[in-house]
Amino acid sequence: MYILSSRMEVTSYDPKADEKVQEKITGPGDFIFIPSMEAHSMINLSNTENATFLCCIANVYEDETI
Repeated sequence: MYILSSRMEVTSYDPKADEKVQEKITGPGDFIFIPSMEAHSMINLSNTENATFLCCIANVYEDETI
């Protein structure tokens, strides 16, 4: 994800234990990589600014081809 506006808290989780693995604070101009199908959450830390980000998702289904 490429953060365009606002500050966000991005958290990744262990898929088996549902526990926080890593937490990062991001802001405009930051890039954050989240592997396909990894459990994660995002929270906008601003009360006044909308969070905007660009998200590019790769094909996660090996059986499908274009």
